[in-house]
Amino acid sequence: MPGGKRAPSVHVKFAPAEGSRLRRPEPTSCPGEAPFWTERPVLMERADGTYDLIGTANNLEGLARWVLSFGAGAEVRGPDRLRRRVAAAARQVWKQYREDK
Repeated sequence: MPGGKRAPSVHVKFAPAEGSRLRRPEPTSCPGEAPFWTERPVLMERADGTYDLIGTANNLEGLARWVLSFGAGAEVRGPDRLRRRVAAAARQVWKQYREDK
């Protein structure tokens, strides 16, 4: 990575309903952007049916948009800066669609 920084380790938890989508080949980047992952992430299915996706990412902005495409079916567990970015975007969406505007 530029400046000698290491790509952050990313952990995203997914709801059981997202399993079929997670097993399909997904884009590794948004159009016109750098790839999200430095290498293929690991997908693990838990006993409760949820999924953990763990890998290292060098494009957190693009990865945040991808995570948001799952709506409430995905939760960033780490790193904190990615979690905050996704949370801020979710708040913006909520503000746009709230009924008491």
